[in-house]
Amino acid sequence: LQSKKLRCLAPMVRANSTPLRILAMDYGADIVYSEELIARRLELCTRKENDALKTIDFVDASGKTTSLRVDPVREKNKLVVQLGAADGACASRAAAVVADVATGVDLNMG
Repeated sequence: LQSKKLRCLAPMVRANSTPLRILAMDYGADIVYSEELIARRLELCTRKENDALKTIDFVDASGKTTSLRVDPVREKNKLVVQLGAADGACASRAAAVVADVATGVDLNMG
């Protein structure tokens, strides 16, 4: 078997925002990770189309903070969303929120 070596932007706390993920892809990253998102917060987010930026934004319950912004064209089949969770059911609900924009979900339980 032969496998392709993947170039990844690994998850980093407070660093893996949309601009950094896009920059990493411009430099050849095959897979990019979001920063760690708290599953309990993400499961309560509302999905909003951002016409000005052509992104999909996941806005928290207050309506004031964007928890995750995704470029659906540039990040298609490349984005892994990292979730922080201590409860499997909560993690599952949060993963369902981003299922249509994420290629995968990375669960951090530590």
